[in-house]
Amino acid sequence: MFSRNFAFIIGINNYTNGISPLNTAVNDAKKLVKILRIKHDYQVWVCLDEVATLSNFHKFLFHTLPEQVTENDRLFFYFAGHGVALNGDDGPAGYLIPQDAKLGDTNSYLPMTKLHDALSQLPCRHFLGILDCCFAGAFRWSSTRDLLTSPEVIHQERYDRFITDPAWQIITSSASDQKALDNFNLDSERSQVGHHSPFASALLEALEGAADIYPLAKNGKPAGDGVITATELYLHLRNRVEIPTKKYHQRQTPGIWCLNKHDKGEYIFLSPGHKLNLPPAPPLDQSQNPYRGLNSFDEKHSSLFFGRTLLVEKLEDFVKAHPLTVVLGASGSGKSSLVKAGLIPKLRQDNTEKWCILPAIRPGETPLQGLNNALKNTQLPEVAAQNPQQNLAMSIDVWAKNNPNSKLLLFIDQSEEIITLCRNLDERKEFFQQILTAINAHGDKLRVVLSLRSDFEPHICDVGLKLAPEVINQLGTTVLINLWQSGRFIVPAMTRGELREAIEKPAQARVMYFQPHELVEKLIDEVA
Repeated sequence: MFSRNFAFIIGINNYTNGISPLNTAVNDAKKLVKILRIKHDYQVWVCLDEVATLSNFHKFLFHTLPEQVTENDRLFFYFAGHGVALNGDDGPAGYLIPQDAKLGDTNSYLPMTKLHDALSQLPCRHFLGILDCCFAGAFRWSSTRDLLTSPEVIHQERYDRFITDPAWQIITSSASDQKALDNFNLDSERSQVGHHSPFASALLEALEGAADIYPLAKNGKPAGDGVITATELYLHLRNRVEIPTKKYHQRQTPGIWCLNKHDKGEYIFLSPGHKLNLPPAPPLDQSQNPYRGLNSFDEKHSSLFFGRTLLVEKLEDFVKAHPLTVVLGASGSGKSSLVKAGLIPKLRQDNTEKWCILPAIRPGETPLQGLNNALKNTQLPEVAAQNPQQNLAMSIDVWAKNNPNSKLLLFIDQSEEIITLCRNLDERKEFFQQILTAINAHGDKLRVVLSLRSDFEPHICDVGLKLAPEVINQLGTTVLINLWQSGRFIVPAMTRGELREAIEKPAQARVMYFQPHELVEKLIDEVA
């Protein structure tokens, strides 16, 4: 794997020159050094208290490490001490505070940008930095923070990829606007005495093996696969630190960031005393094909739907704020997939609101039949043409009484079919009337989402106004036009980064990778 495992560990309690001392930083560092040496076979440089001066930092960063670290080594960097974040042109500018720093003298501090530049010059393939200090989140040289999930099963092929690809990652104990607690007992309810910072306590237990929990224990086999990735380490730290500190109104939020040299690797620790349990990737056949081709993604394909994360979040907020959402885009722009594999799973996972989601309908030749099928599937009363006692608004009345704290989503996919496939003018009129009347009656509970090709928008809008006279009489033409205009949600073309995700990540989900990597860029060039 690697020729040598190196670690550079810093812990400072004894600050002077007007800077308040700390209680646990040195103890944190010493315990970490012991675990790294004994259980993970690391060669460790240690800087504690009076050794941890600015000049010694410079010596290690600009001389010792460049002279010692080679491309076949990996490096783990840890700092426990004071940190500050001062206002800068591009947001908070972070500094690590050496032991001999003078209060208020930034020339005696170590800028995080300088630390970054020095570390980035090292030739090693894998680097992991951990900062346990106040405002550690100011060490944020990348806008990406996408390492928030980890596969429950790491297959041998994925593990090999983690090792061979560059991994340059940073874990911070707190956000750029948060202080890191020096001494806070994570298990205070059991009246234990805390000897480490909450972050360090969680880190130490993680490196002893506590972060290796997937796959879950089964058939007499212990939990874990023998591997602790940086992402798994971060998830453990977040769960062990953020929840208890928030409970006691001292919230501390760990973060994880990729540096510019990061690719698809993962910094890895082997779980002490645990045999590797890395099954081979499952064989590929047509049923395992991660790509949908010209077919849209359905909700069941959401785990393979990539490249639209930010747009899904925007759509979720938009739908919550608008009773009618018209998802507009060119043919093939991914409107249906955005709703079915993006929005709908997102709403189901919503912890702030409970959503009842009707089965998606396509108008086809008989849109009322599609609407009734969706209502019947949800055990709601069906609608009957020209019967005011059996309309969609009345069906939602029934639902609302039984679900007072929920919202209802109706998705009408490929709405242009109301014109292109439905030839019965009376049915068109009835369908428009049902939808618009329900929106008018239940604007607080009902959310209607339409997907519609942009080139059909003028026609649909015009026909809808002509075929809904009763609603027009109630609300007026201007109100309906404003309802439509305010509900327009445009699906833009995908950026290069989004296209890259849509190409690479489905393959990665099936433990496949593009070779050579330039092939992905060629595919993007052809599409963009």
